[in-house]
Amino acid sequence: MAKATGINKRLLAKKDMNFFAEFTANAAKQARLLGYAVVAGFLVFFVVLTFIIALFIRNTLIKADIARLEAKLQSDEYSGLEQEAAVLTEQLNDMTNYYYALSQMRKQVDVIDPVKTNLPDVIAKCIPSDSFITTYTISNSQLALEGYTFTYYSPADLVNMLNANDVFTTKPLINVVRAQPSTDNMAEEEILSGKINAINNYYKFSISGMLVSDVHITISRYQDGTDKATSIGGVETMTCEAEKTYEIPDVNTYVYAGVTYNLTRIFVNGVQVEEGSFGEVLEANAYVDTAHGNADIKLYYTPAQQAGIEG
Repeated sequence: MAKATGINKRLLAKKDMNFFAEFTANAAKQARLLGYAVVAGFLVFFVVLTFIIALFIRNTLIKADIARLEAKLQSDEYSGLEQEAAVLTEQLNDMTNYYYALSQMRKQVDVIDPVKTNLPDVIAKCIPSDSFITTYTISNSQLALEGYTFTYYSPADLVNMLNANDVFTTKPLINVVRAQPSTDNMAEEEILSGKINAINNYYKFSISGMLVSDVHITISRYQDGTDKATSIGGVETMTCEAEKTYEIPDVNTYVYAGVTYNLTRIFVNGVQVEEGSFGEVLEANAYVDTAHGNADIKLYYTPAQQAGIEG
């Protein structure tokens, strides 16, 4: 029994030594981890402190810059800028109106093409013997005739003789209809007055055609939504071949005096372009048409910022 008791004491002593060794190792490990944590804490604190100092310095510099700018804006050099800006704006409006007036006068010269001065004599010589002219109109670019004939094909003969004298530059339009004295007062008056011999069949005709090879397209821009039409820039004149297709590109926006404008309406010879066609213009970002004659195109715009607010 005594021998067994001695063995147990040695085992217990060995266990105690292992426990104290393990405890000592764990304590040393915890001490190292605590040291690491303290060092990491100091590093984080140093980084945060550095950022705080940097932000404080930056904030101080910004405040100093603001103070300098405020002092500069309150100086005599800048105190009158607002008034000067108003004066410059008024001068810009005056110069724009002056430029518009000059370009408008230039347009009056550009759109006038010379026409033969002997054109009435040429017309008189070409009238067939079985026809007569009631009215004729000569404009800057077109000739229009109206009259009566006893032969259906005489208007075509008249056009051929005019073309032989280089009158028309494009194929003219000819319209011939059978006339009745009872429904056509003009013809009835001519018959009753004895100017023409009345027969059962006679015809009323009209002829219109271009006198020049080129036509002129006038383009002007205005600010929409104002009580009085305010021009944006001057008047532009584009020359193109008669009866050919022409294009005005990049119409959706226009930049003038640093302001961007958006297209809102289009007028052609005083008539507003209908909504469907206007949508096609916006989609293509171009106005395309055929040059049948001189045309006056007015483009109306709204400032982009104002258009954005309204939208």
